[in-house]
Amino acid sequence: MSKDKDWQSELAGIDVAPVDALKELKRERDVLDERLKQMDAIKGEVAEAVYIRVRADYETRCRTLEQQADPLRGKAREQYTNLTRLLERFKADHEAVTLDRQEIELRHKLGEFDKKEFDSRIKNLEGIIAQRAEASAKAQELRQRFLESVHSESELNATTGANFRTLEQPAAVVPEPALTPPPPAPPAPPAMPQKAPSETQVMPALDVAALRTVTGAAPGAGATVVLRSARLVPQTPEAGKNAVLLTLKSLVIGADSGNDVRVGGPGVEGKHAQITVSMAGYTVIDMNTSHGTRVNAEKIRERLLRDQDVIQVGAARWVFREG
Repeated sequence: MSKDKDWQSELAGIDVAPVDALKELKRERDVLDERLKQMDAIKGEVAEAVYIRVRADYETRCRTLEQQADPLRGKAREQYTNLTRLLERFKADHEAVTLDRQEIELRHKLGEFDKKEFDSRIKNLEGIIAQRAEASAKAQELRQRFLESVHSESELNATTGANFRTLEQPAAVVPEPALTPPPPAPPAPPAMPQKAPSETQVMPALDVAALRTVTGAAPGAGATVVLRSARLVPQTPEAGKNAVLLTLKSLVIGADSGNDVRVGGPGVEGKHAQITVSMAGYTVIDMNTSHGTRVNAEKIRERLLRDQDVIQVGAARWVFREG
């Protein structure tokens, strides 16, 4: 079975049963919300006791719907995460095929391929593009089905854990913190012990107030930050055959022979990209190249890596994996 058919099989494996159930609960909740708004508009036309009694009934129904939706939402999040990863893979591979086509066209212009060979290679690529476009379209249709079951995509975001819907509550008042003098500068960090690349790596914490972080608070001085072992797993022949283990040492990718990972081909510069490690984790940095570095098919200048991210330099692609 081809890779494209495998992907379509994975799409068929996405469970939409919780999505269909959530969509029905959403419809019922929208009806109740609309009735609550109408009640507020005509509140003065009925006795207060009647208003309170009916509103309490509707709010009880809303809470019941929320209780029914909560386990379904958890299952839908898991399936939506799988679907999102598939969409990212489709996008990254479409970009890779586009680069492959440009390479074939360039080699043909340089006289490496005659017209017959060129037409044959282009025809093969067009078939691959058509298959992946079909799979991507089906994935987008499935994604829309998920979105129709919720009020906001954040409800399907596994990192936020947003609720299905909540009754309006007054905002909590948070007192402003008292001003305190800045803490003294911490002592210089101790030398880091050498670890085998495959082991979980431990870094002594630094004063990271000036470091860029993506989410969460910085660890306090003197704390210990544990970094999971990580590696780059090749996805194309240009990326090589063996996984690249990441350590506490920065890793440079590019065409120069002195780089940690050497990559050739169109669109690759001498020193193209660098992967560094900090308290936040592993970060890939484009070294101001003209063709750029991509993560999940998106051109970036700097990106904190997450498990399963796809890194692309020229035609070489790796999957970043932790643990």
